[in-house]
Amino acid sequence: MAWVTVPDSDVDPESPITTGLMIALRDNPVAIAGRLSGAPLVVNANSVFDQGANNEEVKLRILEIGDWDMVATLNVQIAHGLTADNIRLVSAVIRGDSGVNNFYPIGTQGSNALPVGDAFILAWDVNNVGMQRVVGGLFDSVSFNQTSYNRGWITIWYAEP
Repeated sequence: MAWVTVPDSDVDPESPITTGLMIALRDNPVAIAGRLSGAPLVVNANSVFDQGANNEEVKLRILEIGDWDMVATLNVQIAHGLTADNIRLVSAVIRGDSGVNNFYPIGTQGSNALPVGDAFILAWDVNNVGMQRVVGGLFDSVSFNQTSYNRGWITIWYAEP
């Protein structure tokens, strides 16, 4: 089975329905799903296909940080449930206690772009993503000490061969 390009002239209102057209309409969805040569690549919000050397599919996983009283607790560990070697990138957003319009993207320790508000993604390992705030920084305040809701989100880009 292969992808068959159906010309516009085969589907205009005056064209007859042919066996070849019907076979293409039947087989092309299978070619798309199988990523066969020539077939268009279809991705969704949770999947981006990397056409690199490893021909990997890169996906997103978004995790809730959960309750984190940033005054009482210097750092947190959030279970990611992935194979650590497949993780390609990690980012996070911290939500202040007031919720709406109070979001802070944070970077990684040692990145060129300094972490916003003195918090950073410390590292990840085989089980967790570690996040930490800096003593005396923006997040070490009463604006970040409630624990009645999710503190923010971690976004992980990971590969599936």
